[in-house]
Amino acid sequence: MLENTQEFIHQVVPHELAHLIVYQVFGRVKPHGKEWQGVMNEIFHLPADTCHQFDVQNVQGKTVEYRCTCQTHSLSIRRHNRILKEGVEYLCRKCKGKLIFVCENKA
Repeated sequence: MLENTQEFIHQVVPHELAHLIVYQVFGRVKPHGKEWQGVMNEIFHLPADTCHQFDVQNVQGKTVEYRCTCQTHSLSIRRHNRILKEGVEYLCRKCKGKLIFVCENKA
C-alpha cells in the first residue's frame, strides 16, 4: 500500500465499500455480481474491475512457475498450495488453457 497509496485509495477502498453496501442492501449475493457492478458503476462511477494493477514486485514472496499453451505464469505460493491441497485449477486468461506446474522459483 505504501508504494501505491493513491491507487489503493481510489480503487481498493471503493471496491470493498461496494461489497459492504451490496451486503447491507441485497444480503448474500455473488461477490462481483450485477449488484456489486451496479454499485461500482452507479454510486462510485468506477469500472467494476476485480483485479488491481498495482506493482507488487517489492512485496511479492516466493512464486511457483506454471505454464499454459501460450506463456509462463508465476503463481504465488498461496495459489500453488490451493492447487496441491484443494485441487483448485487455474486457467490462463489469454488461451483459457489449464496452468501446469513447471518449477519453484526463488523468493
